[in-house]
Formats: sequence, C-alpha cells, structure tokens
Amino acid sequence: MSTSRRGFVKKLATGTAVIAVSGFLPGVSFGRTESNYCSLQMSKFPFRKYIDGFSIGDYIPKDQGGKFIQQAILGTEDDRLIVEKIRGGLLESVYGNPIDWGKMEKTELEKSVWLNRFYYLPSFARQYYLTGDKACLDYMMDFIRRWIRENPRDAKNSPSKYNWYDMQVAWRAIHLSWCLYLTEGSLSPDDKSLIFHLQEEHSQILLDHFGGQPLNEFNHQAHGALAMLYLGVLFPDLPQSEELIEVAKRILNHHTEHAFYSDGGNVEQMFGYYPFEAHIFRDALLLCRVGQIPLPGKLVPLLHKMAGFISSVAQPDGTMPPVNDSYPMPVTSILKTLGDVLNTNFPVHTGKSAYFSDTQISIMRAENATNNWYLLANPAMTIGAHAHAGKLAFNLWYNNQPFIIESGCCNYDNPMLVSWYRTSRAHNTVLIDGKIDEATSKPDQWAPKRNTGNRIVDWLESSSFNYCRMVSPEDEPDNLSVKWSRSLAIVKNSFVIVLDYFESIEKHDYEILVHLPDIQVEDEGANGLLLKGNQQLALLPADNGIVSKTLINKGFISVDGATKQAPVISFQLQGKEVHSAMVFCPVNRSVSEIKVEQKISDEGLGILLENGDGEKHIAIFRAPETDSATFWGYTTTDLFAVF
Repeated sequence: MSTSRRGFVKKLATGTAVIAVSGFLPGVSFGRTESNYCSLQMSKFPFRKYIDGFSIGDYIPKDQGGKFIQQAILGTEDDRLIVEKIRGGLLESVYGNPIDWGKMEKTELEKSVWLNRFYYLPSFARQYYLTGDKACLDYMMDFIRRWIRENPRDAKNSPSKYNWYDMQVAWRAIHLSWCLYLTEGSLSPDDKSLIFHLQEEHSQILLDHFGGQPLNEFNHQAHGALAMLYLGVLFPDLPQSEELIEVAKRILNHHTEHAFYSDGGNVEQMFGYYPFEAHIFRDALLLCRVGQIPLPGKLVPLLHKMAGFISSVAQPDGTMPPVNDSYPMPVTSILKTLGDVLNTNFPVHTGKSAYFSDTQISIMRAENATNNWYLLANPAMTIGAHAHAGKLAFNLWYNNQPFIIESGCCNYDNPMLVSWYRTSRAHNTVLIDGKIDEATSKPDQWAPKRNTGNRIVDWLESSSFNYCRMVSPEDEPDNLSVKWSRSLAIVKNSFVIVLDYFESIEKHDYEILVHLPDIQVEDEGANGLLLKGNQQLALLPADNGIVSKTLINKGFISVDGATKQAPVISFQLQGKEVHSAMVFCPVNRSVSEIKVEQKISDEGLGILLENGDGEKHIAIFRAPETDSATFWGYTTTDLFAVF
C-alpha cells in the first residue's frame, strides 16, 4: 500500500480525510454542492432512465457464481427486500459480527468474494434515490468507510488474498459508480472524495490485471473492460482515465469479434451466463455514447444477435435453460433494456424453433390449441471447465411446465458441484457399461476443457414435425467404441419421440437416464410410466420387450439455487445393435390410453401411435445409409417423415 493511502486510511479512521478533486465531469466541480449539481451529474449517467423501473440486480444480471450466492444468502434481487434484510443483520449472521471480510476465503471462496464485490450495496443507493430514506445513505457510507479501513491493499495486513484481485475489483468499481451517482447530491465533499480515491485504486488494479493479460474469450476479461470503461467515462479526473478507455476498447473489440460464434452463442457454452454477458456489451454501448467514444465496429450487430439468441433459447417461463454451470436466469429485464437501447422489440421468447449450428444447440417449439412443446437438444460439443458431461442431452417442457430437465448447477463452493452436478449421471444422457466421464467426475473443481465429436448432424422443420439428430462418435472415451445417435422429434404437436440407436461389434449394457423435476411418477408396468405434473404425460418405451429393467431412483436438481431431491428414471437394456424409442404423450387418466407399435428393418424404424382420442400417427426414421424407408404401406425418401 502506498504511503499516501496509509495516511489517507489513518485520517479516515479519525474522520479528517479530505481530498480536493475538481472537474469530476467536464465543466462541473467535484466538490460543488449547488442544488442543480445532482441533476448535472445524473444527466451524464447513461443508466439513469432505468433506475425507476429495475432493481439493480435485474438491470445488471449477475455472473453465475454471484447469482448462486445471492440466492443462498438473500434469495431476492428486490432492492427493498435486500436493504431490509441487510439492515436486519443478515450479513453479520453469515460473516460474523463485526463482519470478517476474509472469514470464508479458504472454505467457501464464492461466498467470500460475493461479500467483497458489493453486489448488494447499490440497493441502498437506489432505495435512497427513490425514497429519500437517509438511513440507507448512512448505512452505505458507513459500510464503505469500514471496508476501506479494514481492507488495505498491503498484502501483509489484508484479511483477504482475493479482495484486490480480478472480478472483485471490477464488480466493486461498477457498484461504487452506481452508489455515487445515485446519492451524489446528498454526499459530503469528504464522502465523494472517499469514493473517488477508492475508484482511483481500483483503476490501477484493473489496468495492471486485465490490461496486462493476453487477450482471451473469458467473460472475466470482458467484465474487467466494462469496469474500466465505467471509470474512464464516469470519472474523467482519474489520472488513468484515458488509458482506462483505450484498454477497455481494445479488450471489448477482441471480445465482440472472438468471444461469440457467428450464430450469436458464446464460446464458453454458458447459457445462464448469457444475460450477464449481454449486459456487458449493452452498458459498454451506453457508456461509449455518453462518453462520445467511437463504438467497436461489431458491437451493435452483436447486441442484436445476443438479443435474438436469448429470445430463441429462453424457456417457456422466460428463463435461460440451466445447461452447464447455469442458473435459470430471467430474461425479461435484459431483453427490455436491449430493446430500448437498440430501438427494437425483442419478445421474451420467439415461439419459433431455432438451430444454432455454431453453438451446437437446437430449440424445437410446437404449439396448437391444446399442446405447447419446448424441446432443447444439447450434444455437449465441449466438456470440462464450466461445461458438464451431458452428452446428447435434452430438456422437455409441455404446456409451460418442465417435465424432463437437466439437474442444473449449484453454488460453486458446494462439493456437490463435482460429486454430482457436472457428472454424467446428473444429465439426460446414456451410460455405456456404467462408464462415466472421468474428467468431470473427479474431486478437482475445474476439469480441463476439451472439444468432443458430439454434434447435431440433422435438423428439419415442417408444418407437421420438428426433428433433430445428434451423434456421439465411437472414439469418445466413455463410449467404449459404441457409435451412438439420438433423434428427437415433435410429431404433429401431439407427442414427442426420443430414439437412441447404439451400434457396436460387441454386446454392451446401456442405461438411459431421464431426470424429472419434483413431480410424482407412477409405474404402470408394461404400459409405461405416468408423469404427473399439473398435466400428465405418458412415458412409454415403444418396445418394452428390449428394456431389461426400469428403475425410478432419486437424483438431485437445483431449485432456486438450492439442491433438492427429484426422480430420475433409469431404463436398462443390452445388445450389439440396439434401437430404443421412448414416446412422451399427453394423457387424461392412464398410460393405457396410449397404444404404441414399433417396427424395425434395414431401412430404418417406424412408430405407430394411437392416442386417447383415437388419433393415429405414423413416424418413420429412415436409416441415413438407405435411400428410402417403408412402414405400414407408407414410403419416404426423407430422413424423417410423418403420416
């Protein structure tokens, strides 16, 4: 820690610290207290129009590590509730009284850095801005003063190894900017100088850490660039303001060009992270506009792609799918603000099917007067790091309710992250001879990221069906030389088929795993399974004779960030060349209402289904190596057809 800061902290402790800073914004003295000073400052704050309509945590979506802790500790993004809980002593109940800033660093790092990133502090500033409650202002400033006193940058005296490192500094810089701008008209010159001085320290750390890194595609670096842009634009009297802006521009340019696929997906394969990443570039655009900074060339087109991606992928409840290390992040706020920034309306979800060939994810939607389907296909193109071992996995919603889900993810401090959530067994996949993905099933928190051959190879859409086929090649380590393909189809908005085909020169055991939310499952024997949500779905093996055993076990799922027990179905079968088709179909009372017949030939596989209303449908899966397939007198040359 510098000699000047030691002196500053000493004076802070005695209440005598004053720093004279002028020209906080062009033409405005930092220490002025005229009645129009606040409005002049707010006119330069590009987020001012969103203060009334959005809680801080809704306007600024969190990174997933922060979101899981937010749910565990506060359970809300509502600023009023956050202030109420924290003023009631919640932080002290978790971190000790007085608060110990480094208490959990060696045991629960995410919980420790959450505290020191100040996610919750702008809630006090916003509540003061909206209500004039001076107790909010007093708490905020007392908190900042205490944190400065007890968290010097001098490593010898710091209670924390990480408080002055990486994302902690970036988040604090952003959150302190909101705190100052929302309360500036009521702060004393000492208070304003205090925050300015802290931001000056943050700026140097950001430049040294993120500015000194090789350019990469990791979201931490883009977020660090946003923090630098905040400081460079909103604090132009900082000695490093011009350098902050230039370094931020260099990083953001790189990320707009390299951190996203051409179809809009992010290269980290993080779906819950996506609103957080979108906010980085949304707010970079707003800061560039107010700072009259030339925009990165691809920034606006990227934001349009990002909004389109969110709308296309969002689940029926308006959240991102919890695939990989993801919380089901709400999308309404980010889409509304992106729409405002880009002067374009983006719906919470498009209602249309979409295939993202670069990202390797497929969303199939089908809707009529009685049935509404959402079917997500994720082959797991990458595994490791933030990406789970959910090979050829799928999620299924029916009439706005989830029926087949991924287990999701948990707080990164939780040992279940590696003992369950990232493992093969936590996903709607298949285990061959019980083999699991070894890299993601070890105690190490971060398995090396690897690219796989798992891909979507076919995607078709017509007025009568949606179809997707994924493959996992025989050279995948846990496939044991088995070539596996999984086809998914929504047929005439009436039912869904999941067809697994295993091809090998040797006999193997196959365990098909299907994870459910916390709903009741009834086993009706040879008839199949009844999934009892708000409405009911039948789950039927098309050929029950090939299933040697059906088990309903207990697995784990993440619900609002907390781990809950939920059913997991295990279908077990054997063979060298095996076709396994599962059918999901709405029912009124019993699975016995549904009649399913399956036929297999060298040409492919046919499914005949009769539902409880007496409607008959035929679906034909043509074998890719043949020219045509015929079943029940119907012939097709297409890869998939419905009659």
